[in-house]
Amino acid sequence: MRWASIVIAIVFISLLGLAPYTRTRESQEKEKTGSVSHQQHDIEVYTCPMHPDVKSDKPGKCPKCGMSLVLAEEKGEATAKSSEQELSGKEKALLAKKLLAEAKEDLVYHCCLYDPCDRCGLDHQSCSCSKDLRSGKGVCSDCYAGWQTGQGKDIPGMTKDKVKPNFHSHKH
Repeated sequence: MRWASIVIAIVFISLLGLAPYTRTRESQEKEKTGSVSHQQHDIEVYTCPMHPDVKSDKPGKCPKCGMSLVLAEEKGEATAKSSEQELSGKEKALLAKKLLAEAKEDLVYHCCLYDPCDRCGLDHQSCSCSKDLRSGKGVCSDCYAGWQTGQGKDIPGMTKDKVKPNFHSHKH
């Protein structure tokens, strides 16, 4: 019986001696895991609002559409809302209008209308209609229609009758 007490005491003391090592090891593993997740949290991911599959670790332009990449967290209410529920048609149209207006600010956009057309931004990500018009070339269908309805900019010597359409071969 005495030997049993001694063995139990030795086992108990041994377990007490290992307890700090076990806790230290567990806390080290938690710190490692925490620091890895902390490092992953610190990495900023930039993505295109129109092409979410495009991702980058630094700001820049989307290779597909030329829009400025934004932080994944900055994509705003639309992203948060789309993860919760689908956007309505009206919300999608308003978001598209907002994004197109932002894109026009970043693009090479020399439109010949007071309210710049959308066609060149959507099709070519740039607009040279104002330059083309001044050099006697045709303009895109949106700009042509704008001139015909009186939305053309004041360009010396230019009237809606002098504006030529270039519906098929307008290139930027």
